[in-house]
Amino acid sequence: MYELDFSQERREKEASQKAEEWGLDQSELEQMLRRWGIRQILTALAEIHREVVDDGSKVEWRILSQPYLIGGYDDPNPCSCDDIF
Repeated sequence: MYELDFSQERREKEASQKAEEWGLDQSELEQMLRRWGIRQILTALAEIHREVVDDGSKVEWRILSQPYLIGGYDDPNPCSCDDIF
């Protein structure tokens, strides 16, 4: 049990160090998300990536709704090709 607690403590310390290295506090990021919304933040990140990275890559993102994630959505192609032939 002590090893498990030590491992969790180590992971939390590493995560905190990474946040400090980024110069970003998780609570600040959370405040930004609450203030501006995830779509606006992701759009801004994609734009910043486009401006900063010159390798032709781009950030593509999408937000999947809970009904989509659990399969409770209408399938646009309900028929299987195997059923037709």
